[in-house]
Amino acid sequence: MTFTLKNITGAILYPIFYFLSIIWFLSHRLRIKVGRNEKMPIPVVCVGNITLGGAGKTPTVILLAQYLNNNNVNAHVVSRGYGGKFKDTVLVKREAQSAYEVGDEPLLISQHAKVWVSKEKKEGILAAHKAGAELVILDDGHQNFSIAKDVSILVFDTEVSLKNEKIFPLGNLRESLQSAIDRANFLICIGSVVSRKRFKKTFSQNQNIKVIEGKYKPIITPILRKRKLVAFCGIGRPEKFFSMLRNHDLEIIREYSFPDHHFYTRKQLTKILDVAQSKNALVVTTEKDYVKLPSNFTKIIYSVDIELCLEKNKKLLLDLKSLVS
Repeated sequence: MTFTLKNITGAILYPIFYFLSIIWFLSHRLRIKVGRNEKMPIPVVCVGNITLGGAGKTPTVILLAQYLNNNNVNAHVVSRGYGGKFKDTVLVKREAQSAYEVGDEPLLISQHAKVWVSKEKKEGILAAHKAGAELVILDDGHQNFSIAKDVSILVFDTEVSLKNEKIFPLGNLRESLQSAIDRANFLICIGSVVSRKRFKKTFSQNQNIKVIEGKYKPIITPILRKRKLVAFCGIGRPEKFFSMLRNHDLEIIREYSFPDHHFYTRKQLTKILDVAQSKNALVVTTEKDYVKLPSNFTKIIYSVDIELCLEKNKKLLLDLKSLVS
């Protein structure tokens, strides 16, 4: 048997990661046991996930916020503002703040609803309540037990198999699947018809949980269909963005992947644009990445927006609306 540096490193690190995984699991169980689950003055709807990477929380939050606000429910969103610099609780103001200050996801969501960035979820919820919110959508927080949730929604990317996935740092799970599902009221599974069917067969045995299926619908500017494209993004699963473009018959000639929540330098963007120019191509990225671009780059880079479409979602939407009726 040939031993490589990778094999040796893996053999050394595995026991350490295994031990840390146990510590992570035990600390999570302790948080569940001693969590205050404090009741808030307004209803709290939590949109969370089970993995460390992106599963589709942000599009789900946007869809729910739009529905509630369109139905005369003053719904605000509370987010941790991952990657942002603010330490206090602040209301996101798109015209005055950047993604560097409040985080890329809150800035994106703020196009559709009022968003509060707060490291402390309770403080964010109380600030929203004071500002007139009738309901708060909590962007992430399924593993937080400091406040009580009136409705808990778990979002899954069904293109990613979780059947044999392990708890961090051995794997990508925040907690055990069963533990997370047992605390959820609704499961939203997003992906292809085949992957959604596989997910439901594997993980939706609990009859008290409503499973809702969903898919993304990209909003594509007509000019993009006529040109070669260079695509880049910094999201949880970059290949999901690239495959979505190809599945809608767009000609992608080059792909650039960056870490989730990545902030781009002018040098990186210029390099991508130079490659595109040499190939007579246009440059495209995601909504989440687009909000982080300097203004002079937004004029020459195209955003491919997405819309989340949910099937058989009537019970979920009615349940949310009834929280304030």
